[in-house]
Amino acid sequence: MDLAKVFVLNLKKWRKASGLSQKRLAEKCGAAHSYIRQIENGVGTPSFAMLDKIAEALEIEPYLLLYDEASNLGATARERYLESVKGKLLDAVSCDIQSAFDELKDAGGVPSPATLAL
Repeated sequence: MDLAKVFVLNLKKWRKASGLSQKRLAEKCGAAHSYIRQIENGVGTPSFAMLDKIAEALEIEPYLLLYDEASNLGATARERYLESVKGKLLDAVSCDIQSAFDELKDAGGVPSPATLAL
């Protein structure tokens, strides 16, 4: 989806979720009501400084105004991150279990994990 459209949709969504009118958002941003209306109608394009002021007024991170929830890229990156964390956790647990068995084996002859799996 076009980034400008994503921005307009997100701005409306977050403004409404914050319970702010266009006029109140404009006041909080130090902008004219007509300017905020133009931005929401896709006629005006905010500067990065204004985008930051809008995000601050909405009490959200600026990237949320540009984030395309419908995009598969966001989900894919999130899934890759979760798989990475899952792999690291499994590796850590596996190493901890092996270390525990090694310590027990050294202390008193406990069978190895491979023997217990049989």
